[in-house]
Amino acid sequence: MRILFCRPDSPQDTDDRLALEADALDELGVRHDAIAIEDVVDDDLDRALAPLGDLDDDVLYRGWMLTADEYARLDAAIADRGGALIVDPDAYEAAHYLPSWFAAVADRSPATCWTLGTDAAEAWALAQALGPPPYVVKDHVKSAKERWAEACFVPADADAAAFAATCAALVDARGDRFERGLVVRRYVPLAPVDGAAGERDEHRLFFWRGRLIASAPYHDVDVADPPLAPFAPLGRAVASPFFALDVARTVDGRWIVLEIGDGGVSTLPPTMDPRALYRAIVAGEVRA
Repeated sequence: MRILFCRPDSPQDTDDRLALEADALDELGVRHDAIAIEDVVDDDLDRALAPLGDLDDDVLYRGWMLTADEYARLDAAIADRGGALIVDPDAYEAAHYLPSWFAAVADRSPATCWTLGTDAAEAWALAQALGPPPYVVKDHVKSAKERWAEACFVPADADAAAFAATCAALVDARGDRFERGLVVRRYVPLAPVDGAAGERDEHRLFFWRGRLIASAPYHDVDVADPPLAPFAPLGRAVASPFFALDVARTVDGRWIVLEIGDGGVSTLPPTMDPRALYRAIVAGEVRA
């Protein structure tokens, strides 16, 4: 097995975390390589993969988010060179796109509906089955929470016009990376973290081949671990060998599932030791 990092040519904050992962892999003796996200997005895969030579092994993608089409093209290019992505395109889609994974966690996640396309009137009509606002809107993969008030949160007093304005701002914020359609979710207030202004009690869990292998607070805060046993069975509920599951404590003390994401494009929380994660992955490969 080798790890394939995919990151921009120009330095980004995320690169610092990927560099820590590379150091951890060096410690563990696991081979790793890096390619440029620009080449992958531009479909210049010969250039992206040329420095790697023959890929006669299994490859685990770690890096920036790709669309399903971009990931499928990368998978085909790696196969042409004799390798194989451990997370194949079907598995990537199963964990990356909300409509693919939501049914597995519907009973422990905020009520949700979605559209194909950007028709806000259709999304508003579907959302009425969730009850009145507040809502959170996103696309099939990602929100624009950095523009929370304008492009993500729909307040309790919003009407159809205000909702449409939020959806339009979301589409604008996501630009050419907007993915497939609108997602509307009931807003559920999350428990704050004592002494950490603005942070909520959220945790990211990683699953490898059906087993829960690592978890850590999503933010760099001192909080107790969530109850992990209720979430462990979800390792078999998503048709992917490597995915991340985000859970959070609500203000009334319940633990809910916020999101599922492909493990390869999910950032490690700041307090998660990458050595522990990769050690568990390597051990899981030996068992497999």
